[in-house]
Amino acid sequence: MSADAGSVAEDGLVFRLPLQTEHFSLELLTPSDFDALFAVASDPLLWEQHPEADRWQRSKFQRFFQSGLANDLGCFVIRKKPNGRATGSSRFYGYDEANRCIRIGYTFIAREFWGTSANREIKEAMLLRAFNIVDRVFFDIGPQNYRSIAAVKKLGAVFSHNESDSKAVFELSKQQWFKAFCVS
Repeated sequence: MSADAGSVAEDGLVFRLPLQTEHFSLELLTPSDFDALFAVASDPLLWEQHPEADRWQRSKFQRFFQSGLANDLGCFVIRKKPNGRATGSSRFYGYDEANRCIRIGYTFIAREFWGTSANREIKEAMLLRAFNIVDRVFFDIGPQNYRSIAAVKKLGAVFSHNESDSKAVFELSKQQWFKAFCVS
């Protein structure tokens, strides 16, 4: 990593940089992305296992969207290549430089991508970025969100603790992930 990249990392700004995968681009969310993302998020089945199961409603999603715009590490709109269609969103948050950890979450993706390699492809890009800076990544997941729990376990994350009745925390260390990543 260059000295320039290191200084960007110290400020956490590196987490705001766009990411590219084979099938998706992750670009910084802008206000103009609302309608396209709401078209995806308005599917009630996306949220059925989520603690905020009514996030498919416009007013609830508006708050979620605004929190993404306000997030100090930014928020990504996930776009399908090559057409650029918005298919979901994810973000980095809770960067703790002193303890060398960060959180990844607030992820949703259109149902057409469920059961495919899409989530893994997107999370791998985010984890590669994160593990250039930090040693641990945390995922905050509703304890009844079995799809998200299964997805982070496939990445090698393990249950850490319950932070509240509506939040289970899973942890993935750099070592765990590279071990899982190299095996798969």
